[in-house]
Parts: sequence; structure tokens; C-alpha cells
Amino acid sequence: MLSVFLLVGTITLFSRVQSGLPFTPLVQGDINGDGRVNDRAFVPALSGTTESALAAQLRALLTVAPANVRECLDRQLGAVAKRNSCRDSWTQSLNVQWQPRIPLKVQGRNIVANVALQNPLAGIDQLLHGENNLRGWGTRAFPDPVLLVPRGFDASAQRFKYDVNPRFGDTRAFRTLSREPFRVTLDFSVNFSTLYDVQQLRRAIEPIRVKDGWQRRSVDSLTAFYMRNTSSFYRLILSESDSLFLTNAQIGALVHGDSLFQSRVRDVYYPLAEFLFAQPGGVAGKTALDSANATDKLYWVAFWDQADIVNDIVGQQQRDLMPMLKNIVNVSKENRKTARWFFDSPLPAIYKRPRIGGN
Repeated sequence: MLSVFLLVGTITLFSRVQSGLPFTPLVQGDINGDGRVNDRAFVPALSGTTESALAAQLRALLTVAPANVRECLDRQLGAVAKRNSCRDSWTQSLNVQWQPRIPLKVQGRNIVANVALQNPLAGIDQLLHGENNLRGWGTRAFPDPVLLVPRGFDASAQRFKYDVNPRFGDTRAFRTLSREPFRVTLDFSVNFSTLYDVQQLRRAIEPIRVKDGWQRRSVDSLTAFYMRNTSSFYRLILSESDSLFLTNAQIGALVHGDSLFQSRVRDVYYPLAEFLFAQPGGVAGKTALDSANATDKLYWVAFWDQADIVNDIVGQQQRDLMPMLKNIVNVSKENRKTARWFFDSPLPAIYKRPRIGGN
């Protein structure tokens, strides 16, 4: 899978290349009467045989057969075919998905469009070769395993008479009903549910149930409400200090960094809490929503600043021991503008020393 981000949207390619599957040359039907249609065929010799007509048919097959079929039969002339001695040709598949950027909105909600091109290789195949001479591009091949077709029984010689199946090993699409045609699907979706930031704002400023009834959150309670959704690199790493083999110097630096980060984040959310507390009636209006969104942006700036600090404290081998940490630290500056990471290491509204290892 390959995704490319362009001005026209996101284009994702899904591709697979697969080697051919093995198959066995068979006789049509159940010749030996064991109740199973899996009797291996005898590959006729091209010379020195009394079955001249059969040899001629096989020679005609080898003239037009694909290289993999010719190679399989050539090495087994005059012998019973071995199981899985033939192998089908390679197959490939390709699907394309395009998510264009649509500037239009419906009631303030983004329109998400998705254009899916399923098996465009089949479309190119038909365009170049016509519907009567398809090569089967983008379609999984199912070769015809029947080499010999019984056409009668010689009672005097006590043996069957056969014809060579001219379609043995053939995978051309115009000779099979198993196809995966080229299709284009266009989807549009609009999410009409209440936006998450609006839901969070309502939970923050609307009255909550208490012992004596309902009341609005205090400034400190609002600050704690928003800070519970934060995540601290420092606390995450300190909780795994034993596994990461942190030194005392590293632990001290991380504890100090966590203290500064908690103070910075509290200074971000405390003014928002004061503003929301002062809103009359506890209504989640546009002004309150804009203030909450602007404050969240300030938090994410502080969040990603941690990455650079932690990168200087923790060594490469220690990052390798914690894949999530390694992935977070390696997020590019550009992707940090939209990337959001959450993990179970929130900051308290009132600072408490983080847990170190199992302590």
C-alpha cells in the first residue's frame, strides 16, 4: 500500500504481485473408479508412439501454450505427470483510492468523498486488447488442469482413448467466467452527529450532578476536566524506568521536565477555565467553542515540544525498547501540525511527583 498526499487530495495505491500456484495435469472424470476426480494424466510422447493423433494434438498444444505450460509438459513427455508439477503464471492486482479535497461544507460539516477504482488493470487490458482477446490483467488466474479428455474405450485393448484438451493451462480471461471487471465507485459522506469538541465543551460547562442537586464546575474543576485528556511523555517513560534501564540522571531530568510541562499546560488551560466559568447560563456558544479550540492548539504545541526534549534525554537503544515512543519522537515537524497522540499518562491539575517504575 502506498499513499501520496497531493493538493488534489490523497491517492492510495493497493497492489499485490503473486507467483503462480502449482497444479497437476489431470484426466477428465474418474478413470480409475475410486470416486475422486483427481487422476493424473499420462503425458504422451511426441515420437515413437502408436498414438500418432494424440501426439499431433499435444504438439499443437505446445505450439500455442504459454512458456510455463510448455516447460511443464516437455520435461514429462512419455510419463505420468507428477503432482503439482505445473505452475501457473504470475498474477498482479491493483486498486486505487482517491480522496479529493472538497472545500464545500454542509451545515458546517465537511463532505468526505471517496473515489475507488477497482482493478484498473482490467480496464487497461480491455482498452488495449479488446474484449475478445483479454490477457486477464489484474485477475487471479485459474488454469484448466485437464490435459486428457476420454473420447471412448477400446474393448480389445482394454484401455481408454483420449484427446488432448487444447485449453490445458489456459488462463486467458475471454475463455473463463472468473473475472474481476474494472469498476469505479463514488461515495460521499457527511457526519451530522454533534462534533466532538462541542460535546466536550458541553460536558465541561453544563451543570453536573452533585450530592445536593446540580451545579456548574468550578474553575479548578474545569482545569482538571481538560487536563485529564493530556498526555505526558515524561510520565510515560518514568513508568517504564526499569524496563528502559534509565539512569539516575535521566530520571532526574525527566522528573524536572514533567514539572515544567505540567506548569506550562496548567497555564494554558487555567485561563480557559476562568473564561468558561464566567459564561452566563453555562451555554456552549460559539465564543466559548472558539476559545476552547484555540486553547487546544496551544496544548498541542506544548505536547510536541516534549518530543525534542525527550529525544535529548533518552538514548536510541532506549527508544527502540519502546516502539510507541520511537514512533512519536520520529513524527516530522509537518505531520505534528495535525497528528494527535493520546496515552494513559495524563497531567494532574495539582502537581504530583510522577510514578517511577514500580514505585
